[in-house]
Amino acid sequence: MAIAIFDFDGTIISRDSLPDFLIQACGRKAFLLRLPWIILLKGAALTGILSTHRAKELVIYSFLRGMKTEDFQQACLEYASRIPAFVYPAALEEIRRHQEEGNKIAIISASVPDWIRPWAQTVGIRLVEGTGLEVREQTLTGRFSTPNCKGGEKVRRLRRLYPDFASETLHVYGDSSGDKELLALADVPHYKPFNNK
Repeated sequence: MAIAIFDFDGTIISRDSLPDFLIQACGRKAFLLRLPWIILLKGAALTGILSTHRAKELVIYSFLRGMKTEDFQQACLEYASRIPAFVYPAALEEIRRHQEEGNKIAIISASVPDWIRPWAQTVGIRLVEGTGLEVREQTLTGRFSTPNCKGGEKVRRLRRLYPDFASETLHVYGDSSGDKELLALADVPHYKPFNNK
């Protein structure tokens, strides 16, 4: 028995799902109007003026604050129908291989699990961890309800899902610096495994 942990953006799919989801949910015009703000926040995060957690939260806040959860969940379902076009075929083959071998599989992503989970369920992946969004009175506040799920936070999610992971063979699939702590724990690390296939 083994455990297979997959990153999502850039690993299973060929793009960053955050801007893609925001364009679909809020419209291209709304995204373009906020693009200078997004670029400014990204620059602030890269230079250390803001944490990546805070910069990302401010982007989410500017788009999703005040959205009803019902509308958000509907947008997530609609986005899930777009995801198959972005999936690396080799990633899907690897997921199928682990399933055929009876291995445990989870996605641990920095993205919001609500827009990953509907697609994940269609390919038989039940466990999806990511950056949660805060809800009050059936409305998104635009703030996070969990830490940004990258780096050490991904390791914490792994320990929560599989407390005894060290007793099994751990495969980790990732593509960025946000995955390096998980990759370092892996018995079988896979860095950018599907990008050139």
